[in-house]
Amino acid sequence: MDSSSSSNSCFSVGSASPGAVVLLYSKELKKWDEFEDILEERRHVSDLKFAMKCYTPLVYKGITPCKPSDIKSSVLSSEEVHYVIKQLSKESLQSVDVLREEVCEILDEMSHKLRLGAIRFFAFALSKIFKQIFSKVCVNEEGIQKLQRAIQEHPVVLLPSHRSYIDFLMLSFLLYNYDLPVPVIAAGMDFLGMKMVGELLRMSGAFFMRRTFGGNKLYWAVFSEYVKTMLRNGYAPVEFFLEGTRSRSAKTLTPKFGLLNIVMEPFF
Repeated sequence: MDSSSSSNSCFSVGSASPGAVVLLYSKELKKWDEFEDILEERRHVSDLKFAMKCYTPLVYKGITPCKPSDIKSSVLSSEEVHYVIKQLSKESLQSVDVLREEVCEILDEMSHKLRLGAIRFFAFALSKIFKQIFSKVCVNEEGIQKLQRAIQEHPVVLLPSHRSYIDFLMLSFLLYNYDLPVPVIAAGMDFLGMKMVGELLRMSGAFFMRRTFGGNKLYWAVFSEYVKTMLRNGYAPVEFFLEGTRSRSAKTLTPKFGLLNIVMEPFF
């Protein structure tokens, strides 16, 4: 991906190919190896109509229908979290009930509350913003088709670059545009401290993690189980930034593997 703040800029998704052409999108699987400028249609169709469109995203075939609160309940009752609670109760002499209450507080702090209304709000706002700052947003259709198939067949992890805040916003915008499920996104606690912004991000799919766990075994157990639960049941694509934090130099940072280890654990 490549972006610029100039009004003449072009945001490209996928690998370049010669003779790029604009194509109309269909949810039916096709073999495409061209680029589509998704802002072309946005310039001729109402942003409100786009935001309020019938949104029926393709989902993982093994998905277990559930609400965000069901995920929290699943984490609270998981064997791994129970084991850590018992171990910490013996070590610290705290009661199991006190530790369970702490688990509930951690879950309340970190959990997302994905709401369609918030997704539509961002679709409307981002459509207007992107038309102002980009001349084109070019998407490789073959890549989108591959992602379509992957989302239906497997749990999916998305690892965008994090050279700017545009990266994760653009990815969610693209998925909504192509009727794919928007991801749940790992976000830093600094966003949660921002009035209104934190809750709006939470309702658009953000779940919050502390920058450092400081050897907090209970927090680590709860957080890792929360991520693995979302991933295992295919609730939504899980998105995080391998660099761990935003690059302030526009260069890719050294990757951090903590969260990557968590998402790989259920499959190895």
